[in-house]
Amino acid sequence: MVSKCANPECNVPLQYLRDGKVFRIEVQELSSEELEPFITMPPKKPVKRVEHFWLCGECSKTMSVTFDGQQHVMITPKERPLYRRAAAS
Repeated sequence: MVSKCANPECNVPLQYLRDGKVFRIEVQELSSEELEPFITMPPKKPVKRVEHFWLCGECSKTMSVTFDGQQHVMITPKERPLYRRAAAS
């Protein structure tokens, strides 16, 4: 269960979902070949697990939660949009 902001440098407790942003990340678990030594009938497809992360209102303004595909969930800065300047007349 999510209890505080996912940013490790922030300790804001989760009180209201309306303050901040919830991220739903689908994490791929071990493949059947990797699970084989541990179970007698391995699944045919990799098992996927859904995890939820919450960033508080302040952190969600400048950060996002991303998954790198290698079992690592990271807090990353949001990319700033590039704005074009109006051409001088």
